[in-house]
Amino acid sequence: MTRRLQFLSAAVLTGMLLAAPQAEARFGKRSSTESQDDSRETRESRDSGSTHDASPVNAPSPSHDSGRDDRPRGRPRYESRPRYYAPPPPVVYVDPAPSYYVEPAPSYYAAPVSSSVAAAADEYMSRRYKNFLFGLDTLILREGAGVALHLGFEGDRLGLMLRAGALSLRADDGSGDTDSLALLSGHLSWAVLKGDSGRLRLEGGLSMARAPDITFVGPSLGVSAEYYLSDFFALEGRVHLTPVPYRQLDAAGGVVVYFGYKLFALRGGMRMLVLNDAGLVDGVVHQDVLPGPYLSIGLTI
Repeated sequence: MTRRLQFLSAAVLTGMLLAAPQAEARFGKRSSTESQDDSRETRESRDSGSTHDASPVNAPSPSHDSGRDDRPRGRPRYESRPRYYAPPPPVVYVDPAPSYYVEPAPSYYAAPVSSSVAAAADEYMSRRYKNFLFGLDTLILREGAGVALHLGFEGDRLGLMLRAGALSLRADDGSGDTDSLALLSGHLSWAVLKGDSGRLRLEGGLSMARAPDITFVGPSLGVSAEYYLSDFFALEGRVHLTPVPYRQLDAAGGVVVYFGYKLFALRGGMRMLVLNDAGLVDGVVHQDVLPGPYLSIGLTI
């Protein structure tokens, strides 16, 4: 009878153990549901009312006089979540001593030019490119002397020049008398080249020569040039040619000195004058070659 009770008790205990639900969590890890924790606590309290907590095998025995609680604690469960960091605040650079760019004032705020300087500059330019010319020429010849007047106007490109001169020459018959010749010319000029350094002109017009026994009138062509070495010093040259009905060559070259913003001009150099009547008086060709220095003083208005 006693053996039957023992066998029955063992069978009932075995069945109870087999019928108990299996725990899902391993040791040291918290169960996934709170209901399993509650059932386990209830079962432990039912089996033994004074069961102490389990301790690790190698753990030292607890000291009753210390106030620490060395009971094992469940490992905290950490979830792997992405971490987000706020971006750093923007760095604002503050210049302790800011610099400022000052834009230059427009040209119309420039200091005004005095009226006297502006007037002098305008007068100078007008005299260089728009000139009323008047002058007196003297010619020293081996056979006598000569004098001439010139009057003209010269603009930006177009110009006009009138010349009137008289020559006094010794007669070639040995009588000691003098022969008088009058020379007139009028030319239009066109500046084909012009600039601050000077200008080159082409000229054309009429020329007239009056001798004791005949007067000639014919076309005249020429070229003249002026080259400025400075504002008050220049070189000049001209060549005029009358091919028919008589022959006349008038060539001159020299220097020019200006005074008072080109108000006055002093000219000097050499001049060559060739006159040939082509035998139209008596069938005999008469020719005079008259070289000599010239001196001229002019006024620019």
